Amino acid sequence: MAGADHPIVQSLRISDAEAAKDIRPGYSDGRDVGGEKFVPRWVTYGKNLALGKPYTVSIPSGTNWGAGDPEGKKLTDGIIGPPYAGGIAASFGLLWTEGQKPAITVDLQDPHRCGAFRIHLTGYPFWDALKGEVRDQIEVLTSTDGREFTSQGFFKLDLRWKDLPANLMWPDEENATAPVFDLVLPRPVEARYVRFAVTARRFVQISEVQVLDRIDSKPFDLRIALP
Repeated sequence: MAGADHPIVQSLRISDAEAAKDIRPGYSDGRDVGGEKFVPRWVTYGKNLALGKPYTVSIPSGTNWGAGDPEGKKLTDGIIGPPYAGGIAASFGLLWTEGQKPAITVDLQDPHRCGAFRIHLTGYPFWDALKGEVRDQIEVLTSTDGREFTSQGFFKLDLRWKDLPANLMWPDEENATAPVFDLVLPRPVEARYVRFAVTARRFVQISEVQVLDRIDSKPFDLRIALP
């Protein structure tokens, strides 16, 4: 199956070979452009090293729509905000306005081997990551001493269906206006301090940041098969 993402299907017929002997299998237009077979992934998340750990923000949060962080605990309290944008979503985290570039720096308190990072991001307008609408940027940087930081890359905020694990629970609307984004490193790095450098291009809301020792992924084929 080729193309950028899952194809649009208007109808699908399933039957045994005898019942469908007069039907030619495959695409209705007779064209199969090939491509590598897509196999979904089952994802397992490791230990969250940032849970309950202290952090600093370079720009204080706004308080629009109930946002704010007076105790400095929301971003590592283990509570991820709603999977929908709007409503009470802002009250679960911190908020910044368009043009601001806040840096969230988490102190893991001891050096750890860090293999992956996660962030729960939403905002206003309610951009859908599955439609390529998210224009914010978030870079992850790590440090062992809190002075010299090394970039570990940027979160991929432009998602496709193939980027989503098979064991992800979806909103009924099947959109991604408030997803948790993952950044998995090719190999773990040693770090005590982890910085999430945000470039806001709208009202940006963040309810949680995570630093994991690993995120594992394995094939999970959702093929249809007779018993």
